Amino acid sequence: MVPGGWIKIHRQITLWEWYDCPAVFCLFMHLLLMANWEQGKWHGKIVKVGQLVTSRDKLAQVTGLSIQNVRTAINKLRTTGEITTKATNQFTLITIC
Repeated sequence: MVPGGWIKIHRQITLWEWYDCPAVFCLFMHLLLMANWEQGKWHGKIVKVGQLVTSRDKLAQVTGLSIQNVRTAINKLRTTGEITTKATNQFTLITIC
């Protein structure tokens, strides 16, 4: 289990525009659960609260989604403002908005 307590999700999540898209919903819930709850460092870079360092391959592996499904879900979440991303050739920094 990941340290840091719990997250609170309102029942009205069922009204969220991506609730009926299983891949997007699954990925977003995973991102919420894995985002930093306190500031930390990763390879000398500061990772703030609400951020996580990951990759499409890793997200596909832990969620059971295909890499294409992860890419599509990230694009949908980015387009509607739920997340921002900063990608390098080594990792992606995802920020929950």
